[in-house]
Amino acid sequence: MQLIHWLSGFEETINLIWIITLIAMVALYAWCNLFPDRLVGPFLPLHNVFKPHTNVDLDYQSIGYALLHTTWVTRITHATVILDALLWFVVFQSWHPSLPYIALGLMLVQSVFIGDKKFGFFFLLMGVVTLAGASALVAWLGMAEASLVAKVILMLGGLMRMLGHSAEPIPPLLVNNTDQFTRLSASNVNWKVPLASLIGYAGEFGSGLPNRILPVHVNYLYQTLFRVQPQATLAWPEVKRSAHLALTGGYGKLEALERYYRSVTKGK
Repeated sequence: MQLIHWLSGFEETINLIWIITLIAMVALYAWCNLFPDRLVGPFLPLHNVFKPHTNVDLDYQSIGYALLHTTWVTRITHATVILDALLWFVVFQSWHPSLPYIALGLMLVQSVFIGDKKFGFFFLLMGVVTLAGASALVAWLGMAEASLVAKVILMLGGLMRMLGHSAEPIPPLLVNNTDQFTRLSASNVNWKVPLASLIGYAGEFGSGLPNRILPVHVNYLYQTLFRVQPQATLAWPEVKRSAHLALTGGYGKLEALERYYRSVTKGK
């Protein structure tokens, strides 16, 4: 409680940074959905995961996640996504009491479009659990205090995940003009790298939303922890195999990723 009291002394600054971060996230979603791939892809790897039609492609989302999160650093820094979903429900509740239930309804719609009943059950169960956790946190701390804590942790989570990606191989098109992953070095670093990091912060902040990375985590957990076999989506070993193919051989090793690469480069 002392920490919350201390944070309250910086509430005005926290709210200002929060508003700026929210605007950046909304702008990122608009940029990914309204601008041609060739204007977005060179700065934000696999930016089409922010598009609605790709958001319900759980296989693509899972392969993309496994492809861009290969080290223990990124796995640890991205392990807070379930907590992020809970905190977003706190934020939604602070905006209006109906918003958490609207978000839960949208999760239901997303699971229907994904088309795997077993996944849909676990995804909605996770939604109910995180919503209940958010309600309990608000009841314990109070709305103002819970909302303040949620904002701070969500922004720190986005920053932590963005920094965690510095340990990963650099995706195609950031430092080269091929479909190959590479390591960052003094010889290939360019102006797009720091710009991509700033954009990446907005992306990682938005990735904590219940519709973004949470489905991938649920997909992984219900298959590996509970040993449930999916009905209409890839088994997790196949997700890992596909990601490894693209990581070592480039986007051209997978049809969906090759189409993405072509859409960004226009076949060049």
